[in-house]
Amino acid sequence: MKRVLARVALVLSCTPLSLLAGCLSGTEVAQNATVTLYEQMSYAGKQTSPWQINGKNPYTRNNVFNDAGINIASNCAVIDNALNLDFSLYGLTWYGARPLGEFEEEDRRSRVILEKLRVMYSISDQVQLEMGKLKPKPGLFFLRSPADLVSQYYGGFKPTRLYDPQMRSAYQSSSWAATLSADDRQHALSLSVVPKLSTIDKRYLSSSAWSDNQRGNSSESWLLSYSSHQFRDHTPGVRVLLGDSQSVAFSDSVTWTPQMTFKGEMAFHRGQRWRHLSDRQRQALERYEFPSSLYSAEDKPGVELAVGGEYTTDNFSLFGLEYYFQSEGYSRAQWQKQNDLLRFLDARTGYDPLDNAFDSYKYLMSSEISNTGNKGMLQRKHYLNGWASLQAGGQVALQPYMVLNLVDASTLAGLHVSAPLTTLSDNLEAFGGLYAALGGADSEFALFGETVGMYVGLKYYL
Repeated sequence: MKRVLARVALVLSCTPLSLLAGCLSGTEVAQNATVTLYEQMSYAGKQTSPWQINGKNPYTRNNVFNDAGINIASNCAVIDNALNLDFSLYGLTWYGARPLGEFEEEDRRSRVILEKLRVMYSISDQVQLEMGKLKPKPGLFFLRSPADLVSQYYGGFKPTRLYDPQMRSAYQSSSWAATLSADDRQHALSLSVVPKLSTIDKRYLSSSAWSDNQRGNSSESWLLSYSSHQFRDHTPGVRVLLGDSQSVAFSDSVTWTPQMTFKGEMAFHRGQRWRHLSDRQRQALERYEFPSSLYSAEDKPGVELAVGGEYTTDNFSLFGLEYYFQSEGYSRAQWQKQNDLLRFLDARTGYDPLDNAFDSYKYLMSSEISNTGNKGMLQRKHYLNGWASLQAGGQVALQPYMVLNLVDASTLAGLHVSAPLTTLSDNLEAFGGLYAALGGADSEFALFGETVGMYVGLKYYL
């Protein structure tokens, strides 16, 4: 790897300025730029949650948000067919019609997110080096892919986010990294290195309040990936993760018919992938000993499994069904202990210093639970995810989805709709949707209060 990096530096230093001028001066970047403008209005309604801060609900029951954003993406060739540069940058801002609750407050109303900054050097026709801020390559599954061994934390605002046709946040976190890959018609092999550039020291805050390096480069990772394309009907693969965490994952995608595909992934982890409530620290708090932390990731082995299938109709509508399991998810008893601790902290004593201390622990608990989701992790053991992408008339796309927690029956469901507004402009697209998080007060998806929301927006491509 060091030799390859030195070779890239040598090529850049020896390249005539006349060859670099078109890219580095911005001429080619401007010619290849894609600028997308976002405007979105959304409504969120929350029921009262078990969480109370100073005896009050920490969420605004009903609120309206306005989000605006701009995405600038471009690329250029520093050296034709050898060295290329591309990037993606977001500028975001939002405004809430009503004051936010204690758990929703965000220090900044505007921010810039560097989603991608990639330098690609073609060592040969089959070998390529990528360096910079790289977006992770997703696994086979929509809900949660066990083969996604390198995880980053969500980088957007706490109360709001922009949506895109993939029903995900329009901006995803990324890491400073380097990837050396070799591909041919039958095999694909790559080595990715993610250096540790920062340490997470304020876990009582939401990941949206952390620095960019804390979200994407808080641990060292070495990821070796291999996939085979030599079989006609299936594509097996394996990934090995070394560094601060050690894991191995296996995957395969089987084409049963041209319209039906089955897929599966399994991962084995040496240690826990996310922070769990510590029984020892919980018991200490209930004895009024006030530990500095309640959550930790222990050195316990774990297994993840995901299986599912996709069916494509003759008019290119797509239907998917997925099952996900993780051994390190909370059991019924463990989840109940977390809820019992919350009730213990909710009890008002009338002694202000003690009540304030209990409120501080509730902040810590809520941030830890939220940041588990911000890392792309779920908290229980068994899930079923169903989704579809339906093609309607006039290029309208309907995308319903529902995630069911099979342990507590709580659900996360929604519908996303998008359509080009060609009657007004070929560059204008409208989108909107509904979503709901429903379940009992002790369930995963309604732990912070049952929620129903809706959003409408426009995207304009300059």
